[in-house]
Amino acid sequence: MKKYMNYGSIFLLFIITIFFGGCTKDDAVELDEKGEVINPEEGRQIVSGDPSLNSFLITSKDETVYTVDAETGEWTSIYSFPDYTDLELVADYKDDTIYVTTDDNSINALSVTNKRFLWDTPMLEYDFSSNGVTPPICIDGVCYASGGSGVVVAVNQNDGLLKWYYTTDPDGELDYVLNENAIPLVYGDKVFVFSEEGFVIDLPAYMHVLDKETGTLLRKIELPYEVTGTPYFKDNVLYLPAKNLYALDAETLDVIWTFEANGVGTPAVSNGKLVVNAIPTGELISSVLYCIDLASNSVIWQIDTGTDTLWSPLIVQNVVFSNYDNGSSFAFTTSARLFALNLATGEQLWYNNDVVIDHSPVFANGRLFFRGHNLAGEGGTDENVGLLSMDANTGRVLWLNTFFRYGSALVPLVVAENGVFGPSYYRGN
Repeated sequence: MKKYMNYGSIFLLFIITIFFGGCTKDDAVELDEKGEVINPEEGRQIVSGDPSLNSFLITSKDETVYTVDAETGEWTSIYSFPDYTDLELVADYKDDTIYVTTDDNSINALSVTNKRFLWDTPMLEYDFSSNGVTPPICIDGVCYASGGSGVVVAVNQNDGLLKWYYTTDPDGELDYVLNENAIPLVYGDKVFVFSEEGFVIDLPAYMHVLDKETGTLLRKIELPYEVTGTPYFKDNVLYLPAKNLYALDAETLDVIWTFEANGVGTPAVSNGKLVVNAIPTGELISSVLYCIDLASNSVIWQIDTGTDTLWSPLIVQNVVFSNYDNGSSFAFTTSARLFALNLATGEQLWYNNDVVIDHSPVFANGRLFFRGHNLAGEGGTDENVGLLSMDANTGRVLWLNTFFRYGSALVPLVVAENGVFGPSYYRGN
């Protein structure tokens, strides 16, 4: 039985998202010998992909989890948690089951077909607070997440039974310690946990390397700064955004190279190039999108992206999608516009100044999905804010569901015939 208490915390979600995803081949896309798009024009394809492969989105409105038809935007209610129980960041999905974490410090499983609650497991104990609660990530039959006080748990995917736990508190404490972690990453036979600097006590940031089967600590490395984006493994390299961007050997964890900045977001890596949004060294209120050649570790191109919000770019084939932030007069809010660039040159392919996007987009089979505001829509704000679908080739809005215009929400996860597509920190398989 879940334990609940009324704890008022209604908020409008703002997070950074990205997905490195596969697309199907489409002969309508003209590519050169390097596989790069040839002079795209308005209405022509710059990325390939079959939108009919997209089945549904997983998102939420306040305490209720919904699926949304990817083609029409029509929603279906799956399950409602008790009042004031907020869901955290993004879901995971495996075999007709949605996995979510909630701010009562628990992992939960929901059936899509039967629209019912399956199980929940507290991250050692129930505790109403969103501090330190990360999304779940389910791999090889096990779900991993971090909860309050820096406790990481591994639970069986089918029944939620606790497999192991690990606390990032240096003294092994489980309660009364304000210690938060970034999203756990699974790589090979290890789980990587990144603890932040202590909120009350003088505690540095660490990278904890755990045995995947037992949760036993294998290595603990002090970091120069806490993570500022989501770390990413690619081709035996760990790209670690921690104020600067560090490229580490995935086995030895030795530093290969460093890109210095005043803050970096989540990197995207493809075709021998790395794209990352960063605040340049010496800057405080501006950000730049960099494209780095991984063979030479040199900057190929860079463009201004407005105020210092660290948006997470995504690379689809040879196109980069990211946001330009016009800034806002309200703290912790954004006014971002979505654009598409040629990965090789940084040339702008399209820019939509009529849509304000709340977070970096999720890509799935030729479509972009996100929450935002269509400024060009008819009627008032209430008729033009919500969950949107956009053509990734042109930046044209395809549908907008105003049902999701206000309240807390999960960033959409897209379930398709060829995989599951999610934001930057989504590391499902």
